[in-house]
Order: sequence, then structure tokens, then C-alpha cells
Amino acid sequence: MSFRKPGSKHLVRLLAAFLALTLCLLLTSSPAAAQHLKILSVPGHPLSLVLETSEGVISSALLRSPAGIQKILPLEGFVYAGETFAEPYADGDIRKDLLWTITFTRPGDRSRGIYLWIGLTTRIPRAWVIISPLGQTYWDTIPMKVYAPRGTALFVSPNLPAYGDLPQFGGNRTLTFVYTIALTPEGPNFLPVPEVYRQLYTITATIRDAEQITERREAYSRLLEDYETLSRGGKPSTEVIQNFTWKRILCLDWR
Repeated sequence: MSFRKPGSKHLVRLLAAFLALTLCLLLTSSPAAAQHLKILSVPGHPLSLVLETSEGVISSALLRSPAGIQKILPLEGFVYAGETFAEPYADGDIRKDLLWTITFTRPGDRSRGIYLWIGLTTRIPRAWVIISPLGQTYWDTIPMKVYAPRGTALFVSPNLPAYGDLPQFGGNRTLTFVYTIALTPEGPNFLPVPEVYRQLYTITATIRDAEQITERREAYSRLLEDYETLSRGGKPSTEVIQNFTWKRILCLDWR
């Protein structure tokens, strides 16, 4: 038995096949091939959030609705952490509307992130998309719960309002301001609910009495004044409104 030396053409074909196989293996192991799709939706509502992720980190976020497809740029670089929703009757018809809250955190750091708020009304088909900051506070550790009526969501601000000359306290040792969020015909917004603020007053008074830092104790006293006013159906202070870090990024209409 004898073997022939491969000719130059045969060598070229072998080399081309080897290069093609190498390229295929490189593409298979590249980050692009590790992309995954996560689709979030609430049954019965014509909205979905499509998240393209790599190792859990969002590289692209698209909101699909009857108004089309919109890119949600603020979600890029974050990690999906959870969601809740309520279906109030906010616009006066007999169909359920939607108040949807989706939580996103920084990779490797669940103490910081953003909330994505999506509101949807049905009488005049319309959707709003809003973002607000997420930060770890004392609410994450104390064994006390606040109960809100159906259709009301709670937004825990990362900070206390900036009262007068006092520092603006925040972080995991601060019992920060809590906003009651409801879906209105103009979209999700801060809508004070007296029964919630009565609960918040009681909890905050207990924490205030045990607070050792003088300035934070004084800030809690100012916070209690706001909670008492809101529990009686009064208006929030200017400091509370200024502390409401709420950014609307989309408003969509369709027929």
C-alpha cells in the first residue's frame, strides 16, 4: 500500500475547512451566543416587556404594545429582580386597568437599582412608563409591614425629604418616606391614602423614639408631621413633593 502526498489544491481545501471549523467554534463560544430572551407580561393586557440578557444582565429592553415597539434604554446594564401588579378600575369603565411594578437591580448589588412602573387604562387605551430609583433602606430589615388597599402600590423612597437645614438621610439605617402610588386617568402617580399613612405614622413614631442620632431623630419628627397631615387627608409638604423622584419616559396611545 502506498500513500500519495496531497497536492497544493487539496491542502488549500483542508486549510479552508480547518479555518471554517475554527470560526464556527469561536462564534459558538462568543458572548453573542450566550444571549437569552426573557418576556414579561400580565395576562389579559396587551403589553409585554422583552429583555435580552447575557449572564442575567440586560443588554436590550423593548416594550411591545398596540402602539408599536419602544426601546427602554434605562434598563440596560441592570438585572431583573421581580415584579408585582394590581388591576384597579381606574378610568370608570368595567374593564380592569393595570398598575405594574417591575424591579431591577445592579449586577451583584441588590441594594441599588430602579423600579419600572407601567400603567395602562382601557376606556381610552393608553399606557405610561415611569422609572424611579431603588435603594436599600431600614424598611428592608425591620419586621414591620404596611398594608395598602387593593390597587395601591407602595414606593419606598431611597431618602428622607430634605427638611430645612437637616441632612438628607438615606441608606440602610434610615426609615425613609413611603409614597402611595395609584393609577389615575393621567397615569400612575402619588395619591395619598390616609389609612396607609396612619400605619406609617405609628411605625415611624416607634423608630423615632429609639433613634440615637439627634439630626435623624429631628428629621423623623418632621416626617411624623407629614404623615399626620396625610393621614387626615391633607396635602403633602413641599419637601415631600421635591423628594418624589419620579420620571415619566413614555406615554403611548392607540385605538
